[in-house]
Amino acid sequence: MMNGIKTFLVLNSGSSSEKFSLYEGENELKSLYFEDASDKFSEAKAVFESEGLINENRPLDGIVVRIVASGKYFAKNHIVDEETFYELEKASTINPLHVPSVIRDIKNAQVAFPEVPVIIISDSEVLMRPSRKDFVYALPERIIDEFGFGRFGAHGSSYGYIIGKMKELGILEKRTVVCHLGSGCSVTAFVDGEPTYTSMGETPLEGLMSSTRSGSIDPTIGALLGEKLGAMEAIRILNIESGLLALAGTHDTREIIAGNERGDKKSVLAYNMFVDKVVGKIGEFAAKMSGIDTIVFTATIGERSVPIRTSVISRLEFMGFRIKENAEIDRTLDYTNVAEEGSKPIYVIPTNEAAYMIKKAKELIDGVE
Repeated sequence: MMNGIKTFLVLNSGSSSEKFSLYEGENELKSLYFEDASDKFSEAKAVFESEGLINENRPLDGIVVRIVASGKYFAKNHIVDEETFYELEKASTINPLHVPSVIRDIKNAQVAFPEVPVIIISDSEVLMRPSRKDFVYALPERIIDEFGFGRFGAHGSSYGYIIGKMKELGILEKRTVVCHLGSGCSVTAFVDGEPTYTSMGETPLEGLMSSTRSGSIDPTIGALLGEKLGAMEAIRILNIESGLLALAGTHDTREIIAGNERGDKKSVLAYNMFVDKVVGKIGEFAAKMSGIDTIVFTATIGERSVPIRTSVISRLEFMGFRIKENAEIDRTLDYTNVAEEGSKPIYVIPTNEAAYMIKKAKELIDGVE
């Protein structure tokens, strides 16, 4: 555009839904949500054009897609080319929850907007810093060299936004732990704003259990499932049929919280295990960093669930954290400190992965123009 502000279409898709968000700079112009995850690009394009949000005088500068995939290639952001598709196909085997839908979306985007570059934003790029102390697996060097295994982590766009916002607001402490708790869950520790430890690994399956993921389990279970059912079916079960869904019969945390409060056995088990896993990971990072100065909650559960935040922090009072009862969150604000007076700060910060992705997409396009 003439003023240097670019227009991006940010796609956030799952196996059964698609969300299209049109941005001018960091200002969201319009969002469209479709339950059916089949090709909705043409439909979205027609809506944006009919409302004058995209036209000859207001062209689309790029389509931005988040990519959750391991490997050195996906540790960086890229403008999509033939190599991208080659790497995506390789990555789809061990990332069945995200990569196939990304391949579908990129192809649909190229048909609907053939002249517009598609940019993939790595969900691990933020975490790939020399400061990381937990990247390497204790596996034979020949295996690492052949497969390129590493603890790449995920939720990088969220962490990048949160740390950037904390720096901007002047509230970033030396030792910070950020809990990204949503349909996918992870915890990452930062020292002076640089990532030091993270809970996810080669794939998002490692670490905390999530809505449908098992989280870390004895790897022998995965191997035995793979031998009995086949590798792809084993990976599918661990990613899509496990976690909160397996324990409680639902992955809706609102239902689990309600069930926990009325004493439903499955909900109580799921709730307590979920909280225990989060507390355990925070405690692990506290030990590794010799303490924590700030805890941050973000993403859907982290931002909205008072019971879960309270349950987690109540287990961490020995570390100097105490949370206000029923602290009100004003979602129009950049952050809320929900800590009791005299406690170390406990922040609830709404994440904005799209804003971070747009920033990185603009940097990438500007770098090749």
